Amino acid sequence: MKQLPSSYAELTEMIHAQDGTRYPAKTLVTMELQPGYERAKTKMIFPMLAINEAHLIMLMEQNIVSRETGALIMKELESINYAGYTDHTYTGQFEDLFFEIEHELIERTGGLGGNLHLARSRNDMCLCLAHIVIREELLDLIRIALEVQNTLRLFAEEHRDTLYVVHTHTQHAQPSVLGHYFLGAADLLDRDISRMQRAYEQVNRSPMGAAAITTSGFPIDRQRVSDLLGFAGFIENSYDAIGNADFFTETASAVSLAALNLGRVVTDLILWATEELHVIRVADGYISTSSIMPQKRNPIALEHLRASLSAVKGLADSVNLVFFKSPYGDISDYEDAEDHISRTLELLKTNYRLFNAVMGTLEVDRELLRRRAHESFSVVTEMADEMYRSYGIPFRQAHHVVASLVKEAGARGYNLKSISRDFFAEVYENITGQAFAGDFSAIQKSMDPDHFVRSRDVAGGTSPQAIQYMIASAEKKIARRRDWIAAEENRIDQADKKRETLVSSIIK
Repeated sequence: MKQLPSSYAELTEMIHAQDGTRYPAKTLVTMELQPGYERAKTKMIFPMLAINEAHLIMLMEQNIVSRETGALIMKELESINYAGYTDHTYTGQFEDLFFEIEHELIERTGGLGGNLHLARSRNDMCLCLAHIVIREELLDLIRIALEVQNTLRLFAEEHRDTLYVVHTHTQHAQPSVLGHYFLGAADLLDRDISRMQRAYEQVNRSPMGAAAITTSGFPIDRQRVSDLLGFAGFIENSYDAIGNADFFTETASAVSLAALNLGRVVTDLILWATEELHVIRVADGYISTSSIMPQKRNPIALEHLRASLSAVKGLADSVNLVFFKSPYGDISDYEDAEDHISRTLELLKTNYRLFNAVMGTLEVDRELLRRRAHESFSVVTEMADEMYRSYGIPFRQAHHVVASLVKEAGARGYNLKSISRDFFAEVYENITGQAFAGDFSAIQKSMDPDHFVRSRDVAGGTSPQAIQYMIASAEKKIARRRDWIAAEENRIDQADKKRETLVSSIIK
C-alpha cells in the first residue's frame, strides 16, 4: 500500500514529483486537457476552419488586414492538413488545438498568421464553436424526432378504430380507440420538438466579435461574420456573448423533458406488453427469451429504453448543474458542459431510433381489445349522461344509480352484456325509491362502446371525424417542421457556399 505523506510539505513535494511544476500538470491533462483535445479534433476542427475563414474575410473587407497579407494567410490556412490532426494526440506542447493550429499557420506565414487573431479571443471563438456544433446536433435531433412523430401518427391512423379501454389510476376508465392515445403521444412529442426549436433559436446566434469581453478597438463587422457562418444573428451585448450559458441550459432542459415524456410512453408500452394486458406484441427482433423458461418474450428493447432515457435525463440535468451558481462571465465550466450536452443529444437520438423501430413493428390484438371493451363497465359514464338526456334525472343522482348498478353487478358476477331492463329497474328503484318507467332502449344504446366512441364528436375527441382531424393536423405539423429544417439547412449551406466562394476568390 502506498505510504501517506506525514506533512503538508512532504505532500506538496510528492505532488510536484508526480504532476510536475509547470503547466500542464499531468492530472489536469488527464481530467480536462486531453479529453478536450480529443473532443476538439473530432467535432470542432472544421467549424474552427469556418470561423477562421469568416473572421479573416471580415478583417480584409474592413481593411484591418491588407489584401496581400490576408491572401497569404488564407492560402496557408487552406493548405493545412486538418484531417491529419485527427491522428494527433495531446502532448502538452500547446495548451489546446487552437494554439497548435495557430502555431502551424504562423510557421507557414513567417509570423503574419498571428494577425488572424486580431479583434477576437478564444472567449468568443470557443463559444462560437460550441454554438456551431450544438446547432448541427440539435438539427439532427429534431430531424429524428420528426421521424418518430410521423411513426406515432401512422400507428394512430392504423388504429383509428381499434377499440381500447383507457385507464386512469391504472383502472378501466372509458372506451376509446388506440389511435387516440398515440395521437396524444404525437402531440406530446410535438411540444418536445417545439422546445428543441426554441433552444435552437438561442443556439443559432453568433458570439463572434465580443472578443475577450468588450469587443474591439478595430472597426469589425459582427453581422458579416454571423452571416458567413450561417447564424440568424449575433448576440448583441458582448459581455452576454461570452458570459451566457443559457444556450447550453435551454438545450439541456428541452432534452431532459423530451426524455421524461418519452419515458412515460415507454412505461405504458411495457405494461401493455404483459400477458395480463396483452395490448401490444413487441416484434421478435426486440425481445429476448429466458435461459430456463422457454415461453418467455421479454420486451428488452423497451426496458433498455426505460433505463437509457433515465440516463439521458440525468446527463441533461447535469448540464444545468454545471452552471448552477456559476458566475455570469467567461468561465471554463462550459468546456465540461460541452461534453455532457453532446453525449446527451447523441444518446437521445439513439433512443429515438430504437423507439421508432419498436413502434414501427408492433402488433395489436384488435379482437381481444374489442371484446374487453364490450364486456367492461367503462361505458357507464354514457349511461349516466343518457339518464339525464332521456329522463331528466340530475347527473349526480344518475351517477349514484349507475355506481350502485356496477357494484351490484360485480357482486352477482355480471358483465356489461348481462345488464337487462329488469336488473336496471331493480337498482334504479332501490336508489331512487321510484319505479323505472322509461324506454330502456336509450340505456341499451348507451352501453355500446362503439356508440360511446362515436358520440365524443367534439374537438380532440374519439369520434371518427375528430380522429381524422387530428391525424391531418399531425401530418401538417410534421410537414411544417420538416420545411423549417430544410430552410435552416439551406441557409447554413448557402452561407458555407458564399464563404467558400470568397475564400476561392482571395487565394486564386
